[in-house]
Amino acid sequence: MDYICCNSSYAVDGDTISLFPYYPSGDFFCAHSDSLSNQQSWWAVDLQEVYVINDVDIFGRIDCCTHQLANFDVEVFMPTCIDNNWNYLEDGCKINCHYQSTESQRTTVSCPSNTKGRYIRIRRRDTSYLVICEVEVYGNPINNFHKSDLGSTIINHACRKSGYGYVGPVIGTSVAHSNIQCTSTCTTETACSAAEYDNNTNVCTLKGECLNETQSSLYVDKDKHVLFIR
Repeated sequence: MDYICCNSSYAVDGDTISLFPYYPSGDFFCAHSDSLSNQQSWWAVDLQEVYVINDVDIFGRIDCCTHQLANFDVEVFMPTCIDNNWNYLEDGCKINCHYQSTESQRTTVSCPSNTKGRYIRIRRRDTSYLVICEVEVYGNPINNFHKSDLGSTIINHACRKSGYGYVGPVIGTSVAHSNIQCTSTCTTETACSAAEYDNNTNVCTLKGECLNETQSSLYVDKDKHVLFIR
């Protein structure tokens, strides 16, 4: 049996057969966090596309040590920038899908209706080890936009971040009567990824997708808010 820190891919290697009693395959590989002082262990997966997340199936150890999968949150993130790396997950829009307080060998989490995101993160609330043997995510992919026969645009996801501006490239500016009008204008532009609205000037700035994966795509500005179109 192999519990090697910190190979996260063991939790998505597709092997659940060996997790059951007597381990017929002879393997038992799990993702095992390191022990770092005063830090919470977490594991995350990039689904590569935005999905409506229905269920998350989490497998833990069954030979012993079920406390290594306990006291954790399951979080779904809609990134602010398609190229954001793991260090900037918190910049995105987060949905707390589930909290698991008790020890578990296997947990099936059902997310709230219409939960959308690209990243799934499992994060302990304490500083103990986190051990995950397999994760399976069930959901349906969505497109950024759907065009109807009448040419109207349906917004699948608009995620608001108040008190922030966005560093994406500027596509255009105009005066809008509300953030709703600003967001609606963004949906008419194929290249528009975010609508940045200034509450003081009523200026609506349409911005394209952030391309710089080495920095955060958000900056603090108390007078603005951003709506991300997905």
